[in-house]
Amino acid sequence: MYDTVVLKSPEINTETVTKLLQFCRLSEGIDIFTGELLYAFTSGELEGSYDYRIRFKVDNTEWEKEETLVPVRVKSYWHIVVECSLHKLLINHNCYGGPREIKKSVKYLVNFLESVTSVSLPDYKQWEVKRIDVSKIFIFRNKEICKKIVDNLKNAYYTRRKPRIYDTSVMFSGSTTTVKLYWKGPEFKKHDYKRLVKYINREIDLNWNKENHDLIMHKLALLKMEYDNILEKAYRIIRFECEIKAKKLKDLFKKEVVFVSDLDDKILHKISDDELFRLMKERCEEMDIVRRSDLVLERLHNLYGFNLGNSLYSTWAQLVQFGEERTKNTMSKPTFYRHKKQLIEAGCSWFCSTLKLQQFSIVPEDFSFCDNKYVDDTVDKEVIKKLEKVA
Repeated sequence: MYDTVVLKSPEINTETVTKLLQFCRLSEGIDIFTGELLYAFTSGELEGSYDYRIRFKVDNTEWEKEETLVPVRVKSYWHIVVECSLHKLLINHNCYGGPREIKKSVKYLVNFLESVTSVSLPDYKQWEVKRIDVSKIFIFRNKEICKKIVDNLKNAYYTRRKPRIYDTSVMFSGSTTTVKLYWKGPEFKKHDYKRLVKYINREIDLNWNKENHDLIMHKLALLKMEYDNILEKAYRIIRFECEIKAKKLKDLFKKEVVFVSDLDDKILHKISDDELFRLMKERCEEMDIVRRSDLVLERLHNLYGFNLGNSLYSTWAQLVQFGEERTKNTMSKPTFYRHKKQLIEAGCSWFCSTLKLQQFSIVPEDFSFCDNKYVDDTVDKEVIKKLEKVA
């Protein structure tokens, strides 16, 4: 699924600049009769993937690196910079059901901007792509499983990247990509759900004595019920996000400037999957993943024999208990990386594993980040309907 994108338009003429500068102000709303969140524009930076607003900036400057590699602002042609969540634009939340076709989604965004600004904008295919977020969600039976997975994320390790660890998420930032794994429920409740509840309470106060009070209250109740259902499902979701930056896009498509017309869904989703593997170190190409202590030992003995199998099991046990960073310091680097490679090839995961057989993990034994058994990539009917209109 696609979420946040950052796009830069081709050059725009003076008349368009004048009209857009008049439009650029913060505005927002919710249509309580359809339950549809409308839009909110801002010229400032968005705070994160949870930010529901659209950054819409008309500018004639851009950042460039000098010989000292320090970015400076330089004069440029007049253009538009847009940053928003395609997922939220289409269905008002980004918990599940998002778009999987990037070109249609960007076309929908540009058409939407034209409709709210009443200005004709450049063809969507000619917009430069600065960033694309590709996401994947894993959905489970109950939220306790998600909590267990989140607790184990604190031992996650990405080579040459420092982790940013929070209560319900872990993030690894790099110059080409940034990857993030997090529990969707707490994030949705803290931001989108909280914002909606505030809006509903405000509308109740404003409309309590109006003639159509009953109708408005009914619509508000339906809207609250819809978001209660979204929240319940969000608490059963672990979400992976891969932010693909301009540097990576240029390398992928072998171009100095990557346009929307250059994008390919298969390539973008493959990059996201590769980044997920680098983070979780699980592959399911030849055999099922095992993470239970007795099954791991049996697998290692069968594949590598008694002596090497025991040595690898010892490394696996340290990875389970201490994580990669601490385990790496207990042995030589060549041994560590060789053992890790052999464990991955054997399908032995140290994520959400337990050393004691009496303490079975509540995480399903057949769960792995590298396959689609628990992935929900269904596109919401409303998304399909909206994208069909712009096809």
